Amino acid sequence: MPSLKRALGVLRSLGAALSGYLAIVLATTAGFAPLGGIIHLDAPLRVHVLATAVAIVSGLLGGVVAAWIAGRSPLLHAAGSAAFVAAETIVLLSSKPSADPLWFDVFGAATLIVATVAGGFLWQTLVSGKKGVDPLPQ
Repeated sequence: MPSLKRALGVLRSLGAALSGYLAIVLATTAGFAPLGGIIHLDAPLRVHVLATAVAIVSGLLGGVVAAWIAGRSPLLHAAGSAAFVAAETIVLLSSKPSADPLWFDVFGAATLIVATVAGGFLWQTLVSGKKGVDPLPQ
């Protein structure tokens, strides 16, 4: 039974990181759609400001979701979601040419990655005063 408990813990951790990533994908898709979808360097300043806000909120949401579902090690699980964002960015940037400079795409991904880890930190801060809080017991 200890190995079953360990396997379930690993699955929960992987599921937490994937759920955080899914939250990011859904939030960015919903948030960028009214802004025209993919944001390019030549977009108006207003669109850049709103897109940055969408990326930050989406990353925070993804980090919080990962940390909440994991129920432990919130920063580690948020970083797991951020790793999925990084992997997706690498695949996208290496598979097709972008209309924008590389630095623009990298900074966009970095915004999501940092905000995602910050979401894990936010969750850790929110529940740190509540000893033994685990909304999804293991």
